[in-house]
Amino acid sequence: MPKFVVLSEGLAGLSHELSVNWTTIGRAEGNTFQIVEPSISGRHCEILLRGHEIIVRDLKSTNGTFLRGERITEAILKPGQILRLGNVDLRLEASSPPATPAAVTPVVAKMFAAPAKSAGAPVPAGPAESGNPSGKKHQVLFVDDDQAFLEAITELYGILGDQTWEIHRAATADQALAALQQKAIDLVVLDIGMPVLDGMQLLTLIHRRYPDVKKAILTGSAVAGNRESCLASGAELFIHKPLSGEGMKAVFTTLNELISWAQGRGFSGMLRQVGLSDVIQMECLGRNSSILEVRNQRMHGHIYIETGAIVHATAGALTGEKAFYRLLSLTGGEFRLQPFKKPAERTVHGQWEFLIIEAARLHDEEATTMIPNPAAAKPAPVPELPAPDEGFMVTGTYDGKWHPAAGSPKVP
Repeated sequence: MPKFVVLSEGLAGLSHELSVNWTTIGRAEGNTFQIVEPSISGRHCEILLRGHEIIVRDLKSTNGTFLRGERITEAILKPGQILRLGNVDLRLEASSPPATPAAVTPVVAKMFAAPAKSAGAPVPAGPAESGNPSGKKHQVLFVDDDQAFLEAITELYGILGDQTWEIHRAATADQALAALQQKAIDLVVLDIGMPVLDGMQLLTLIHRRYPDVKKAILTGSAVAGNRESCLASGAELFIHKPLSGEGMKAVFTTLNELISWAQGRGFSGMLRQVGLSDVIQMECLGRNSSILEVRNQRMHGHIYIETGAIVHATAGALTGEKAFYRLLSLTGGEFRLQPFKKPAERTVHGQWEFLIIEAARLHDEEATTMIPNPAAAKPAPVPELPAPDEGFMVTGTYDGKWHPAAGSPKVP
């Protein structure tokens, strides 16, 4: 495999062979290639093997990463070229990379080279083993401005998920929000260091708009302040990006448990097969606390049930009883019963029995008004008036004085 050799005085001879496709270089412990030198940042840059290309990406270092004398954020590095990190020069020396299948990147080939049932090696779980007995895929959205990372994580977790994960990717905040509108996402995994709208702001926005979507932070900026802020803003997990394949496997297991726990707490169904009123009645009679999420192509809403009482409902821009009645009028779509989270306010105060009866009445009333009335469709007949010369006898005219008409008796 290619390797880096340090050329600068005091560090000459220090080298590192690129054995996996993701290598971090920096001064701090935990980097794949640690170079203890004051001009190098704690996590200075990362090296990615993508096919036969070697990509170098600066990690917002203080003193910069330079190639051919120019400061870079990302570039392709070729054997023989010298990379400068701060005041330290490294030369990339070539070697013959081991052949790997064309469809699998080196990191994935390395992680799965060992027998699947070797001691201590985790085996990718099938649909039933991974907490997904229904066979429905978990919808997971990764948001990171590092395209190489997104490609690697998609391939790796696609294999580990063993057909139980469908992975979506977004490199910007607007792409992430568009994905959430188009797909019923179960889990969003965010990086903090994002352009324009950073990961913390995006986390807050997603939590407000989609409070039932699970959220996790996967970042290289794992400082205490960031952790506290993210957890307070709705994240269930705050994870430091691992530097090894085994670490990435551990992250997958953790995220998969988070999704499985969320879905295992309730159930889902189709509105054409099960009525919402039946589900609500079951929850209220059992004095349960839950959130009933309802969705179809045009509407997305939630019904909050707390200890057997309906306390809040949303349906698009509607809230309260209007939202509740709107959701119960839907005849197509799907629903999911999820763990209860207290809403910001209580907008529904009526008894659940009355609310269901009223929803049924409004639905029937709406259906009745939509049926045309044949009788009402025909206008009432207008009686024909006789012509002026039919059915009347003219006996006189009046122009200030009465004048008898011809043939009429004269008034004495």
